[in-house]
Amino acid sequence: MDLGLAGSAALVTGGNRGIGRAVATALAREGARVVLLGRDPDTLATTAGEIGAAGHVVADTTDDPAVVAAVDEAARLLGGLDVLVNCAAPRATTAAVPGLPGLDEADFLRNLDTKALGYLRTARAAAPYLRRRGGAIVNVSGMNARATGNITGSVRNIAVVALSKNLADDLGPAGIAVTCVHPGLTVTERTEGDPQYATAASANALGRPVTAAEVADVVTFLASPRGRVANGAVVTVDGGRPGAIWA
Repeated sequence: MDLGLAGSAALVTGGNRGIGRAVATALAREGARVVLLGRDPDTLATTAGEIGAAGHVVADTTDDPAVVAAVDEAARLLGGLDVLVNCAAPRATTAAVPGLPGLDEADFLRNLDTKALGYLRTARAAAPYLRRRGGAIVNVSGMNARATGNITGSVRNIAVVALSKNLADDLGPAGIAVTCVHPGLTVTERTEGDPQYATAASANALGRPVTAAEVADVVTFLASPRGRVANGAVVTVDGGRPGAIWA
């Protein structure tokens, strides 16, 4: 299937590692011209060279002026923007959470600032470019949005769901589709070869780990012209959590 991404201009935040790197790789393989956004110029430059990206820009997504400057530079490098994929966020933790008495307020606020507000900042900066010819925003959230036991993880991820639907309604009339993707435990370059992680990641209906490349395939479809009819959708890519029914 031709996804219609050849020659399109895509910006991927958090594109130097994990799911973000896999998404940038998948977009580039479909013929998109990709720019990576992140905080570490060295790993960004290395990753951009390895996957054939068009370039990289440096910004901390908690810093709005830096985000605006980085998005403007990405648009300059690419001659505009058609796709934004938001992946830049603190790593989710699988460690036991101490519950309400042990809630770390500073960490809670850091997660919201980096993930929910960070996604909003990049979307706001990218919107004027996307409005010129339509396009797509895909926000990578996570299955903690549908589970209790980790207050910070649940709140930061459900905030991304609410953000995504608001943007879908706001930007849809301009031809910009916005979707949200929920990965579960996902094998990346950091966890590849870790048998304990693989066992935990296999606790889905498929009975095997889901890889970052598989998540990236779904994200790439949603970012493409063929996937934009899913505007406003929340898509799970965790291999199927047993027992839950989501209508």
